[in-house]
Amino acid sequence: MLVLGTSFAQEPLHRWANRNEFMSSVKAILALETIDELSTFLESQDVDEVRVEMLARFDQLIEYSDADQWAVAVRVCETLAMIGWGDREPVDAISHFNGDCWETRFVTAQNEFRFQLARWSKRKAGWTICNPEFRPSPDFPDRPAIDWQQNAGKEYPIVDRDSLPSQRNYRRQMPISMGVSCGRSDAARSVVVLRKELAEHLRATMTPDAYGDAIEKFYFTLHRPDSTDEEHSRLKVGAFNAKQKASYADLYLHRDFAELPVAEQRVFLGEQLLAAVDALAVKLKKRKLSYDIASFRSHVELAIQVWTDDHSD
Repeated sequence: MLVLGTSFAQEPLHRWANRNEFMSSVKAILALETIDELSTFLESQDVDEVRVEMLARFDQLIEYSDADQWAVAVRVCETLAMIGWGDREPVDAISHFNGDCWETRFVTAQNEFRFQLARWSKRKAGWTICNPEFRPSPDFPDRPAIDWQQNAGKEYPIVDRDSLPSQRNYRRQMPISMGVSCGRSDAARSVVVLRKELAEHLRATMTPDAYGDAIEKFYFTLHRPDSTDEEHSRLKVGAFNAKQKASYADLYLHRDFAELPVAEQRVFLGEQLLAAVDALAVKLKKRKLSYDIASFRSHVELAIQVWTDDHSD
């Protein structure tokens, strides 16, 4: 069950004929256990009034301090996903195991993080936040970013919960997450630019809702040419992680890559990404997972083709 606490609305909303009755409905919304129950209940409510209250509560939870507050934030985001965010930027409240620890964050449709991003430690007594950071939002232009180092060592409440909930009616994100092992050399800066170009084409071409739910993320990381002693460029595709619904691929670029014309660099990166997708397809087939990897690959191939054609001059 969610721990409700008190209302987080800062200003009284006098337009309701029966404030107490309405607040009982709000508490009922937050206490409902399933998405179907929530959807059915909202059908009988004035969604404009519910939206005002939910946004007021959300604004008080963008810097959640414990696991119970995070749980309420998840239910608020589930509710707003159903009734709409009005003129506010929609975000999803997602919990995710990153391989080392659990993380919670608010994510936009473009996979951009907003507000507090927290890492968690699970102790015998319960969950507690570790070194959170704050990401800016266009809805709060005066709120600056806060680096995790500014919160290092700060203590947060420990709350005993079975798990950190995650929004159940979230929007699927672009499944390919491209990263770069950074550096300051010209070669490293070139790889950063190419990654950004390709990522933009992938976002424009891929349709995350169309493939299925077996995969949440396919992490494709480019290691800059001056960060490795490899004798040649090498692609390494890791095992599929069923718990995370994720797979990982690393492309270690040889120094010779930096000497190629940019057009050839784009072609090479595209070929390697497709090779990584083909390796992923084999892993999914072995596990007999239901996922439209054929459409996934087709859209990746189209994005690469448009990318290389657009820069063929």
